Amino acid sequence: MSLSLPSTGIQNAESVTVLRVRLALVHLLSLGVFFVPFTYPLLVGALVGYFIRVFAWEGGSHRYFSHRAFKTSRTFQFLLALLAAGAGVRGPIWWATHHRLHHRTSDTPADPNTPLYKGFWHGYVGWLFEPQNASSDLDAAKDLARFPELVVLNRYHYYVPLVVLAVTYLVGEYTALFGATGLGVSAAIWVFFFSTMLSFQALFSVGALGHGLPAGRFNKRRFETGDTSTNVPLMCLLTMGASWHNNHHRCASAARSGFYWWQFDLTYLVLKVLQALGLVWDLRQPSASILKEGRRSPAPRHGRDEAVGR
Repeated sequence: MSLSLPSTGIQNAESVTVLRVRLALVHLLSLGVFFVPFTYPLLVGALVGYFIRVFAWEGGSHRYFSHRAFKTSRTFQFLLALLAAGAGVRGPIWWATHHRLHHRTSDTPADPNTPLYKGFWHGYVGWLFEPQNASSDLDAAKDLARFPELVVLNRYHYYVPLVVLAVTYLVGEYTALFGATGLGVSAAIWVFFFSTMLSFQALFSVGALGHGLPAGRFNKRRFETGDTSTNVPLMCLLTMGASWHNNHHRCASAARSGFYWWQFDLTYLVLKVLQALGLVWDLRQPSASILKEGRRSPAPRHGRDEAVGR
């Protein structure tokens, strides 16, 4: 395995076939919670693991690597990338290139993961299985590709979850952290597979439920953004603030997606703690004019030409 990789061009890492197998295994093995020994510490471990994973992709892959919504050191940048890779959401450059394309082309035929043209399943997870979405265009994220360690991690990201799985098993088997020793398999099922599966479901839901649906009882449009993005308040806790999706599309560079005090954004609260510890800084904010705009009447129920004539 080479530790010196090109920083330009197209980088291939995980094939669509491997991704299909990986996602299938995570979801199938998570069903093991019905068959393995249970302890309450295992449930706590699964919940902690869930929120760590959600923060990894929302605070790390999304707000930092895709939108550069705050600043940090090179060391902590790499730790964020490792955390996200450990959560099973691929490498930081892959995330950034595809998500930036999503924002440039939101809800148009060029948008890789809009549900408008190919349906809900495509927006939910199907877009991941298209070959053109499997690779990383390093030239589209030169700000990240200039760091060799990120290029290497982006190429070999799939090894990190295996390390996390092994450590989880060993802790469960040889320590009493989860209530007793000898719980390696239970720890792997609850704290790794079940936790990862739930975090995947939260991630997939953000894009599929945050686009393509007209505003109604459960989703709202506070801003006119030129696309169909909506806020989904009921999901704000489970997604750690990612479901304030219409807000995010109005000001993608902000470190917070919950723009107002009543819009709970746990990712932003974690970032504020990290800022107090000196690990991150310069958290970008939505402008006063944007906040004022959002306090006016709600935006139209739909966008993108009434969802392409629906």
